[in-house]
Amino acid sequence: MKKIISLCFTLTTTIMLAQNTQHSKIIDSLLQASVKENNIPAIAAAVINSDNIFYGTAGTISNKSNEAVTNKTLFHIGSNTKAFTSFLAFQQIEKGNLSLETPFYSLFSELKNDKNSAYHSITLKDLLSHNAQVQPYTDGSEFLSLKITAKTTELKRVEFAQQVLAQPTVEKGTYSNAGYVMAAMMIEKSAKKSYEDLLADFMKQQNWDYSFGFPNKKSLNHAWGHWLENNELTALPPTHSYKLEDFMLSAGDLSMNITDYAAWLQLHLKGYNSETGILKQENFKKIHFDVDNYSYGWGNAVQGNQKLSFHDGSTATFYTHAILIPENKLGITIFANAADEKHVEAIYKMQQQLISQLKKIINAYNSKP
Repeated sequence: MKKIISLCFTLTTTIMLAQNTQHSKIIDSLLQASVKENNIPAIAAAVINSDNIFYGTAGTISNKSNEAVTNKTLFHIGSNTKAFTSFLAFQQIEKGNLSLETPFYSLFSELKNDKNSAYHSITLKDLLSHNAQVQPYTDGSEFLSLKITAKTTELKRVEFAQQVLAQPTVEKGTYSNAGYVMAAMMIEKSAKKSYEDLLADFMKQQNWDYSFGFPNKKSLNHAWGHWLENNELTALPPTHSYKLEDFMLSAGDLSMNITDYAAWLQLHLKGYNSETGILKQENFKKIHFDVDNYSYGWGNAVQGNQKLSFHDGSTATFYTHAILIPENKLGITIFANAADEKHVEAIYKMQQQLISQLKKIINAYNSKP
C-alpha cells in the first residue's frame, strides 16, 4: 500500500442531496487530459459522499484497443481487497463466531510450531493490522521456495500458512499479504464456508459485478493490465503467465467497476456515521481507526483536524487509490490499468484536481433541470 497523504480538503460542510449515481462530464474531462498527458490506457474515478456518487471514465480497455472503458468496466483493485477481508471478519465477529482477540492457533492448533514461539500469540487483530510479524509475501520471488500441493484453495491456504509459520519473524507493522491469507483462514473456519463463497455472497447481495483475478480473464471487454517491457507499455493478455496465486485472493485479487467500488466506499461513509444494518457503526469506526497508522484493511492518518482513511492497491499492472474523510462524509477513488511510477504520480495529481473541482461537480448536478 502506497502511504502518500497529500489530501487537502477545503470543503468542510456535508452536502445533502437525493441519493444518486451521476455521470460527470467534468470528471471525464479531467481524466481525458490525464490519459493523454501520462500515457495511461484507461482511468476511472469517482467522488463520493454519503448520498451521491459522481463518476467519470476515459481511455480504452488496452493500449491496443479502441474500446472505451465505461462505468461497467472491471479494473483490478489489488490490495484494496483487504478491506473486504476485514469486512467479512467483522461479519463473523458480529455473529459471535470470532473476536479480534481470537488466537490463530485456537482454530489451527495442528499448525503450531514449538520451534517458533513468537507466533504463538497471534490474534485476528494482529493479522488484520499487520502486527503478526509474519513475512510480507509482497514480492513474487518470495513464492519461489513454496511447495503447494493441495488441490482446493482452502487447503492451499493452510499449506501456505504452515510454511509461513516456519519462517523467521519480521518487525511488527510490516505490511503482509501472508497475514491476510491467515485471516481468511480464520474467517472460513468460523463461518464454515470458503472465503470465496462468503465474498461472492456479499457481492450478490449488493448486486455488484466482480471477478476474482485479472478482469480480462472474465471477459476480454474488461480492462487489461499494463506494464513496461523493453521501455514500452505492454498490455497483458488473459493467457499471460503472470497472475496471483488463487490462495492469495484475500490479500489482493478482486476486480470491480468504478460505480460498484464507489458504492462500497459509500457504505463505509454511511456506516461510519450511522447504523446501516450492514455492520454496527462502532465496528465501521474500528475498521478505520481502531489501530493507529493501519487499522483493519485501511491505513489512517490525521491531517490538520481531519481523520483520513486510505488504501492503495496494485499488482504492478493496475493501480487503485481510495481515500475517505468519514467524518466529512467524503471520499475519492481512482482506477488505472497501468502502474508505473509516472502513472501513480498522475493518480495523486488527479486526486488533487478532483478536490479542486468538487464544488463545480456538485453545482453541475444541482443545475440539471
